[in-house]
Amino acid sequence: MSRNSVRAEEMLENENNRLLESVAAKASMMKSIGIDMNREVKSQNSQLGDMGTDFDSSGGLLGSTVNQLNNMTRSGNARFMLYVIAAILLVFFIIYYLASMR
Repeated sequence: MSRNSVRAEEMLENENNRLLESVAAKASMMKSIGIDMNREVKSQNSQLGDMGTDFDSSGGLLGSTVNQLNNMTRSGNARFMLYVIAAILLVFFIIYYLASMR
């Protein structure tokens, strides 16, 4: 082998080593990103599960409230029902007014 061919092989070997190190660094970075994404997905799945539980309990509470209102309307207390509706509307308008002032 000639001296030029040995030198060319060394240059190619050095270039291959440099590129291999670059690929290894990028693979390590991708692995780190993948691990971070996995942690984030697990965290968000946990939060979604908690939200589902909260919505289920809220739905149960809302259902029992609707049942109580239905029972009240069947009992014939129309005047009391009118007061309840008026109070709800008053609270709604007060909250709306306070929110629009900001």
